Amino acid sequence: MFEPRKKVAAGLGAAVIAGSAGLVAMAPAALAGTTTVNAVCNVPVIGTKTGPQDIKVDLSPTTGAGGTTVTASVDMGPPPITSPFAIANASAQSTLTLQMSGAATGTVDLPGPKVNLDIPANIAIDPAPYTVTFQIPAGAGVGDITFTPVSSQNLTTLPGFGDQVAPCTYTGGGSIGTFTVKAPPADPTLVAAPGSVEQNSQLGLTGTKWEGNITKVSLCDAAGANCQALPAQLYSLNVANGNLTGGVQIVDQVPPGTYTVKVESDAPQSKTSNSFTVTGVPPVTASASPSSGDLGQATVVSGDNWVKSGNVTLQGQTSNGTATTDAPVTVATDANGHFSSPYTVNDKNTAKINVSGGGKSANAAYTPKFGQQLAQNTSGTVNSGGLSFQQAAAGIQLSPITLNGKPQTMTGALNQVAVQDFRGDVLGWDLTGQITDFTNPEKGGVIPANSFSWKPACAVTNPASPSQVVTGSEGNVGLLCKQNANAPGVVSGGEFTADASTKLAVPAWQLSGTYTATLTLTLI
Repeated sequence: MFEPRKKVAAGLGAAVIAGSAGLVAMAPAALAGTTTVNAVCNVPVIGTKTGPQDIKVDLSPTTGAGGTTVTASVDMGPPPITSPFAIANASAQSTLTLQMSGAATGTVDLPGPKVNLDIPANIAIDPAPYTVTFQIPAGAGVGDITFTPVSSQNLTTLPGFGDQVAPCTYTGGGSIGTFTVKAPPADPTLVAAPGSVEQNSQLGLTGTKWEGNITKVSLCDAAGANCQALPAQLYSLNVANGNLTGGVQIVDQVPPGTYTVKVESDAPQSKTSNSFTVTGVPPVTASASPSSGDLGQATVVSGDNWVKSGNVTLQGQTSNGTATTDAPVTVATDANGHFSSPYTVNDKNTAKINVSGGGKSANAAYTPKFGQQLAQNTSGTVNSGGLSFQQAAAGIQLSPITLNGKPQTMTGALNQVAVQDFRGDVLGWDLTGQITDFTNPEKGGVIPANSFSWKPACAVTNPASPSQVVTGSEGNVGLLCKQNANAPGVVSGGEFTADASTKLAVPAWQLSGTYTATLTLTLI
């Protein structure tokens, strides 16, 4: 079960570390430690074998808080075990046990891999190095933990003989290394301000109880999830005396919404800020006042929503966007992205003054004056045509019925009404109806007004009409048609028709005779 030196991953005497004391630590550099122990191994059939054995274990990291995962690189020399005869097709696996003392007690088992091998006769095996991880106990105290090899357990499977266990105990060896347990880092604070920030602007971050160096900054959703790490050029954070200061650049690509920021340090620490709102940036504006003037005269160009505390460039342009012969002017913006600056126009081809900066651009219209000029004010009056309506006829004839002891319905149609709105205004109008009770003076019969109903039908008759018409609801007489008002500066009006089918519900038992009522239409 042994192979030549440094070519066997594990053998009968290969050390594998077993046992657990729950070590815990954090990140610094590896510590290499070698010790020579006196090994006493109980080998099945052969008996007790004793002799020196070199054991080397490197730990990484060697400092941190309780609960830290540590990587142990194990390299053990050959144990005092040999086989008096060669054995083919064997397998072996070993576990090295370290004793902890100091800030934590107990043992740590470091198991090696199981390997297949042929065992030569009378040659001790030097196991190949291997790595394994373990944890520093979460409850370890602050201070150093010393690790000392105390035993190994060597399992060999031999054809025809099965599993053979050769335990070894170690004496006389020293420590292979230490792990320094640090107190866990404090829970820091992290405040993002202001609570609302525009795209392409700075979000401030402050905090207390921070340790170490900032290693990662992420933009997360409102719940602190779905975090995306930010490139280093988008944040600048500094930790001094436990206080964190700095900020994060919120770029244009961040959609408006609610977010949090997560900051991490190598202490290690991690904290998510309060939520804040990202709003869209209003469009940039540019205007010239006056918007026309003599050549050589200065106009004042102003704008808003530009890059804050930055610069913009003013440049005269022709109608097709080519720069004029006038020199460009660079202007500073204030903390709100506003600027205002004089700009002198000397080129008669100027049609606009272009403003650019921060990757954005806008134009201020400008018309230069040159040569001798005379002005004649020209005016004219557009008179209102008014709002009017007409009906095709004045009477509605309902279909007659013959009483039969059951409720019946008389039907008819409204005489078409034409509406013309030539007011030249932004106003709307309503066309409504109101009807009286139906009466029969001869016999004193009455059919209530609410027994009469209609189904309006409204239409635009002039396709050029700037407004649409709204049809009223089917049911008792009320709104027939209407035109909605427009916003200031948008003309309303047009030509329309209003129709309606009508019904009169007649009770089963009703005085006979001719009934009349008056339907009044009002346009306002």
